[in-house]
Amino acid sequence: MSRLQACLIVAALAWPVAGWPAANASMVAAPQAGTSRAGSNAPAADPLAAWRGLEKLDGAIALAELNDLASRWAAEGFDEPDVVLDRLEELQQGLAAAPSLAWARVVERTRGLVAARAGREAVAQEAAGRLSQMADRDPVAAADAAMVRAMLDDQLWRTESATGHALEADAAYARFCAGGVQRSNSCDHRGWWQVVRLLTLRADRQGNRLEAARLQQRANELAAQVNDDALLAWGLSAQAVLSHYLNDAEKSRREMAQAERHAKKDPTGRAMIRVLMNTAVLASARNDHAGSQPALEEAVRIARNVGSVRLEAQILGSLSDEFLRAGRAREALAAVERALPVMRRFNDRRNLPVMLHNGGLARIRLGQLAQGKADLEAALQLWEQANARARIEAALNESADALAAVGDVKAALEHFHRATRLREQIDNDTRDAVLGQLKERFRTEAGQRDLELAERENSLKTARLENQSLMQRVWMLASVALALAAGVLVVQLRRTRHANLQLRRSEALLKVQSERDPLTGLANRRHFREALAARQDDEGDGFVGGLILLDVDHFKRINDEHGHAVGDAVLVEVAQRLAACVRAGDVACRWGGEEFLLHTPALRGEALETLALRVLGEIGNRPFKLPDGREISVTMSMAYAGFPLPPHGTTLPWEQAVNLVDMGLYSAKAMGRDRAVGLNGTDATSTDALVRAADDFERARQDGRLTVKVTPRSAA
Repeated sequence: MSRLQACLIVAALAWPVAGWPAANASMVAAPQAGTSRAGSNAPAADPLAAWRGLEKLDGAIALAELNDLASRWAAEGFDEPDVVLDRLEELQQGLAAAPSLAWARVVERTRGLVAARAGREAVAQEAAGRLSQMADRDPVAAADAAMVRAMLDDQLWRTESATGHALEADAAYARFCAGGVQRSNSCDHRGWWQVVRLLTLRADRQGNRLEAARLQQRANELAAQVNDDALLAWGLSAQAVLSHYLNDAEKSRREMAQAERHAKKDPTGRAMIRVLMNTAVLASARNDHAGSQPALEEAVRIARNVGSVRLEAQILGSLSDEFLRAGRAREALAAVERALPVMRRFNDRRNLPVMLHNGGLARIRLGQLAQGKADLEAALQLWEQANARARIEAALNESADALAAVGDVKAALEHFHRATRLREQIDNDTRDAVLGQLKERFRTEAGQRDLELAERENSLKTARLENQSLMQRVWMLASVALALAAGVLVVQLRRTRHANLQLRRSEALLKVQSERDPLTGLANRRHFREALAARQDDEGDGFVGGLILLDVDHFKRINDEHGHAVGDAVLVEVAQRLAACVRAGDVACRWGGEEFLLHTPALRGEALETLALRVLGEIGNRPFKLPDGREISVTMSMAYAGFPLPPHGTTLPWEQAVNLVDMGLYSAKAMGRDRAVGLNGTDATSTDALVRAADDFERARQDGRLTVKVTPRSAA
């Protein structure tokens, strides 16, 4: 049987059966040059009978063509899941009497994938269950089942579960589909490609771009094995983005050129859409926003031409980001309003909150405060359902900045406070793991040094136990040989003393390591809390001394425009400049992220103000040199206060003192950044009254309950 004859039979399978829409037959293109679309002038074929005949004639060719057909159905199902699911349901009914394992498996895999990507959980789980039941006769069915579950969990944003199923599927595909000779005649590398691509995205979201690049290369190799130009175009363009982030510009350009060549071979146009989307990502990563927007607009045009409303909605989401970045709020809102109904239709939980958040920011900039705030809250609720706390914190900070920019200081402060509380929760949840992470980092960086330290500690503990045993033996022999026993006792006492000294030194070293920020070398929040708590215990309930809280202005923009490596270099340089400003007895710490906190036990009043303004100028007056030789300007917002506050000497516990200065810092940011806000006094005569003023800082400042001095850096 020739391949041409096999293709004709498979084309017959694509012809409408039992009321399928006739238009769907047009999506089955001739698989080989010179082969016309079969079925357009022929009577409807019985798919089950055709498949049986195809199996008898040439099973390998038949299965390859069937997998190609299923791939086209899955592509159609991305935008029209109901049409494709109905089609596959009728196929299942036709197979009930005499099912073919290979046919049934391809049908279930396709049905599960279409349902998963549409968020139809019941249908996807049913298909995965049927695939699992086939695993005893075809082990690759178990891999397909795990693949379907991974795609469903990813669509519904169940990240950990999606990763677990993807790893399970990857291992199963590797057992039965890897190598030149497949152990199962049912292998189709497109399913394997799906799970490797999912793992690639997970690694990229975690910031591990080396691992993401390795996984994407694997995915590209799988696409090449089935000669799928669309998957190759998509994968190579994604690889080009990763290569850029890994500082290999030449490799990035080469991969993008290869992606474009493969995309031009895809007659559906969908591959070119993916390439254009990654072209926009690459342009944005290069800070070339003038190149990003045209690529996205061209992708929207192609998506409309091919009728992919879902891809169009995803592209509009990226366009709304570009419009917001360019200050074009009205166009950003228009893009969001076009995309939102589509995302709701497909239950796209990953992209829906992003669109609501972008729409809320756009509405606020356009003066539609009530609706903008409602959209922001709706986005936050969806992220809360997914427990995406880091994304919530970033969104709250973005919305706080937007609200402050339009003068809604009260709402801006509320969002800022929520972000601060959430950051506290995240810090509290991860505090127990900090020491373990530090040990792991030091083990990686110092390697043998830490290993030898641990071994010495174990040896010292063993020696201590041996010493105790020897001491008992010495006392037992004392009555027989007192002089000898006394000599041995002296030796053992010296050994014990030495061992205890070494152990104390090791414990002190570990304590110091656990109390230092590994990036900047400053004290970390844990050390700062313990130090202030100890001082408060010595001095009573009232905190005494000066506090200066600083925050790097627009730090997210520095990361976005220059990369996280530059962001880390900026934090290190800020720490060095702070350390140069403080005196003996002062404590400087990295409070969290881009925030730093200084405690000066002896400074208050004008002396504290002088130090604060010196720090403000030390950061902002000299440019920061980057590792590649470039220079950037960095400014800080700060707040400072000396406790107890004059004129009544009102005191606060140290935690509430830090919180009060934190409110001053946010006021500095809301007033335009690059300035210092000094809390010089209060009319509160009691701790409770001062706490109430801190809870509503802006109103307390306006009605005079708090005396504030604002000093821009230029006036310092």
